[in-house]
Amino acid sequence: MATNDRVLVVGGTRGTGLLIAQLLLKRGQRVRVLARDPVAAATRLDPAIEVIAGDITRPETLTAAVDNVDQIVFTAGARSGRYAPESLVKATDYEGVLNTLAAAQLKRFKGRFLYMNSIGITTPSLGAMLINLLKRNTLVWRRRAEEEIRASGVDYTIIRVGFLSNAPANQRQIDVSQGALPLSLNRRTGRADVAEAFAAALHHPNASRATFEIIWGKGHQRENWDQLLDGLKPDAEAAGTLNG
Repeated sequence: MATNDRVLVVGGTRGTGLLIAQLLLKRGQRVRVLARDPVAAATRLDPAIEVIAGDITRPETLTAAVDNVDQIVFTAGARSGRYAPESLVKATDYEGVLNTLAAAQLKRFKGRFLYMNSIGITTPSLGAMLINLLKRNTLVWRRRAEEEIRASGVDYTIIRVGFLSNAPANQRQIDVSQGALPLSLNRRTGRADVAEAFAAALHHPNASRATFEIIWGKGHQRENWDQLLDGLKPDAEAAGTLNG
């Protein structure tokens, strides 16, 4: 679907969020990125991307960021690969989502809120236990964030991903499911593939009010993203599998 939406990417200054912002810009969207340090962020982003100052832990800074946006992509959270106390995890991975939703609702946001989460938030595993030790209870708070998104009344898409790789997009088969996969090192997803998933889900009708999981499959052949998302069901119908 060709559009010229203004898309706010929260978490778009680094990692997967940065790739999403770049891909959306390439595909003709107007992209706005939230940044705690807009001057530093602007040096890493395409000049065509609008950078706006804001901090998800400070609700008063978010009103301008969500003003006049058509869609919101949220990938922000405590940094991966390093220890984070639970106070930081709660403030970013949970309250940051709530703050962004509240600001959007205050501005009468009518678009879709797309949220990146991890697989394994509902299924116990060694991988989940280790992640919760490193980033204190991050999967607990992220599960609660999902619940708040579903209860908010906004249109949404929740995309759960495996351990992230920096491999190029379109090199591996993608498995899309609406189960509750456990988190483990053999369930991986490329950041560039995640960016493709978000770009496809932005307007796909079957991604509306749906949660799904994407990981690499075993082969190299794959369907296009529209075909991969065609089989999605809204969470109201898939609830029995999403929660483990």
